[in-house]
Amino acid sequence: MIMPGKLLTFRSGGVHPPGNKHLSEHKPIRRVPLPETVSINLNQHLGKPAQCAVKIKQEISVGERIGEADGFISADIHSPVSGTVRKIQTVMTAVGTMAESVLIEVDSEKTAEDLKKYQSTPDCAPEKLGKKEILEAIKQAGIVGEGGAAFPTHIKLAPPPDKPIDTVILNGAECEPFLTADHQLMLEKTAEILTGARILRHILEIDSIIIGIENNKPDAIRAFEKLIETDSYPGMRIAALKTKYPQGGEKQLIKAILDREVPSGKLPFDVGVIVQNVGTVFAVYEAVYCGKPLIQRVVTISGFVNNPGNYLLPLGVSFEHAIRAGAGGFRDDTRVKEVINGGPMMGKAVRQLDVTVTKGTSGILVLSDQEFSYDGEGPCIRCGRCIDTCPMGLMPTLLAMNARYERIEGLKSVMDCIECGTCSYVCPTHRQLVHWIRAGKVLLRKANRSVK
Repeated sequence: MIMPGKLLTFRSGGVHPPGNKHLSEHKPIRRVPLPETVSINLNQHLGKPAQCAVKIKQEISVGERIGEADGFISADIHSPVSGTVRKIQTVMTAVGTMAESVLIEVDSEKTAEDLKKYQSTPDCAPEKLGKKEILEAIKQAGIVGEGGAAFPTHIKLAPPPDKPIDTVILNGAECEPFLTADHQLMLEKTAEILTGARILRHILEIDSIIIGIENNKPDAIRAFEKLIETDSYPGMRIAALKTKYPQGGEKQLIKAILDREVPSGKLPFDVGVIVQNVGTVFAVYEAVYCGKPLIQRVVTISGFVNNPGNYLLPLGVSFEHAIRAGAGGFRDDTRVKEVINGGPMMGKAVRQLDVTVTKGTSGILVLSDQEFSYDGEGPCIRCGRCIDTCPMGLMPTLLAMNARYERIEGLKSVMDCIECGTCSYVCPTHRQLVHWIRAGKVLLRKANRSVK
């Protein structure tokens, strides 16, 4: 059932950058040949990094835990391959930080054999299981949000008792240009995603589940609509959203679909809502029905490559291997200017191609000298475009200036920024507004700690 009325969207701000989704959309999800080694980071989630649970020369199998959650906000890490631990080292991550990582020499034949245990769905009826049992299965699988923030899912699905939830929104907007992994997953795994949604409904004891999908994915809308019309998925609806960036932001989705405003400094559960990415919900399905931990994910590889598409990548595969073995390599190495972890709006340029795929990697985007040019930033000309397009109603130019000159008193609203990049996108003088706003968040956190 599609929610009646016109296409839904948030009210203020937003932009319409070129989608460039034609490069990879509707291309079936493909596996990439395994490399000789994988390097699996132990901080693939928000919160404390996992503690290493293996030793050098140890033989391990697919799905075996190699990192143990450390603290309340943390997540287990599992091996996507079978093989031998060769190193435990500190490496550069795709977001520019340093992390402990487990280097595994891959046994391809044993990996293929061990993966078979997750291919058949066991006789499972999660509705007959208790809430705690299901949450423990999700926790043991190391599932985190695949939409970008990588917040541990078992925590998100256990809100405080004084924060009653009445609605779950499945985020299928995928508003970031170039990225089509969620779109293709919705087409190929429609029933599994809805079954995962049914698990969430059982855990949270709610009736209302809404799947938000932008109207540039009409085939995905039809696929869900066809199944929702059956008796297997009562209480589920589709919200057709206007194609607009950043439609996929949690607060923007909640405003567009439910007309609820998440207050400054608050979270979606403060207004009775939980938002989950469709990839995360599929991972929940695999964990509960197949006993499969989060060891691989669908990633869009697009831009200046020979074979743009959507690829099922094991965690720990390097960007270089993914590009060359999956997407057929660069179209012309001499013209490559940047490789982005994620999409062009919110993604970050990587410093080296040996950084690896993590649970939060949604895309690998290669930009050539044609798409990427930067001659430095100019002064603010007070045009107000960044203010007009900010979906959070902030003043990005002022926040950036206050961060640049370390004026802490002017950074009170900086934490409301979702770092969507609309301000930088529309700035006529190419000011690095998001960069300075991120710096402002660091300054404010330090100032608050010093006060305490």
